[in-house]
Amino acid sequence: MNRDIAIGIALVGWVVGGVTGVARAQGRPLGVAGQQALAFGVVFPGLPVSVSRTDALRTGQYQITGQKNSSVRITFTLPAAMQSGPATLPLVFGSGDGGWSPQGAIATAQAFDPRVPLVTALSGNGRLSIYLGGTAVPPPQLGAGTYTATITLTVCYTGVTC
Repeated sequence: MNRDIAIGIALVGWVVGGVTGVARAQGRPLGVAGQQALAFGVVFPGLPVSVSRTDALRTGQYQITGQKNSSVRITFTLPAAMQSGPATLPLVFGSGDGGWSPQGAIATAQAFDPRVPLVTALSGNGRLSIYLGGTAVPPPQLGAGTYTATITLTVCYTGVTC
């Protein structure tokens, strides 16, 4: 039995309200763009499927832009499962499933735990690439369908409440 699995991306670039003044003071508002959705592909009941943060074809990929060399806080809101109607497909995110690279190089991205906020700096050209892997853990009785979920990525300059 084939199961079509995908995971959607929702992005939140927080440069609103009280944050706007701080972002302007630093010279450039933050921008966040989803480059590629995390995709588990076809899965089978009872057989977990993992996507490495270094898998260029299936990992979730995000591009952050802002004031060069500025410190930012990155927070993921990760779903516990994907849905297809009433059916659920559990997801697990581990301590090395996140990756970050100021140079945009997935193969040499530094690992981080996407379950906890990451504080790092944008590059000298004001960029940072984020990568996200994870594991789908289909139960033995998983029904056929297209399963989806939403991942939210929140990015703020450090020292700013968002």
